[in-house]
Amino acid sequence: MVIQVTFLGTGSALPSRGAANCAYLIRAGAATILIDCGPSILQQLDAVAVSPGEITHVFVTHRHGDHALGYPMLALWWALKLPRDGPLPAVIASATTWISLDALISHSYGDAHVASRAGQVQRIVLPTEQSAETPINPAIMLRTWPMKHGDWAPVLGGRFEIIDGETSSGRQVKARVVTLAFTGDTESTENVLLLAQNADLLVHDAGLSASLTPDLKMGAHGHSTAEAAAELAQRAGARHLALVHLEGENVDAGHTVVYLAEASRAFDGLVSAPAAGLTLRF
Repeated sequence: MVIQVTFLGTGSALPSRGAANCAYLIRAGAATILIDCGPSILQQLDAVAVSPGEITHVFVTHRHGDHALGYPMLALWWALKLPRDGPLPAVIASATTWISLDALISHSYGDAHVASRAGQVQRIVLPTEQSAETPINPAIMLRTWPMKHGDWAPVLGGRFEIIDGETSSGRQVKARVVTLAFTGDTESTENVLLLAQNADLLVHDAGLSASLTPDLKMGAHGHSTAEAAAELAQRAGARHLALVHLEGENVDAGHTVVYLAEASRAFDGLVSAPAAGLTLRF
């Protein structure tokens, strides 16, 4: 089984020119999992030729607008394009995030069929302040931990453990487990060590740079530095660290290389700052 991660967007809340807010897509067997859905999510999906109807699960890390404002537009697409008696995706979020997802539907399409259709999704409500396990299907487990972002918009980081036991020439091959970890927005927190332990990929908030703002070495305002993200990735034994949510002004100024160099000094594995549209295969 080919397991794919597509970066739909990697920008900050106010992203750089031509960029988009953070959102990711995991494709593994029959599962197509969308992680976060900012205001331009329909365009982001269209840019990689993925229909919203292909999505089987949506995981929303937290309720800030750059991660959740596209939820009513997904619900609108499902209401207008999917068969009325057809299945809808499962939507996974913390109890706190669900408050805003429900409010977004009510405020955007409370007078329309969209609201009743959105009410038919499989709602998976996770605890806000503790870890949890959510089976996606028999081959995929989602494990979540609280990150460090803010009291109003608490974040759940997600660790997807995907078992690939594909057969070869009619014989069962030894199963492998691919682990994909996503922090969402966060300052440096020890919970990342649990989230990213021996992960094949760690997608980590690096909204700040310790090199550019040395007084904020460990991060601030609910966001991490590239250096702090790299130190955690090293301790966790992750193999690939993808830096996302870089401050738009710094990207516009050409400082992405500073983030990459900063992280590379603290992390022995592969470091990248993916652009929207990139797909990794595992």
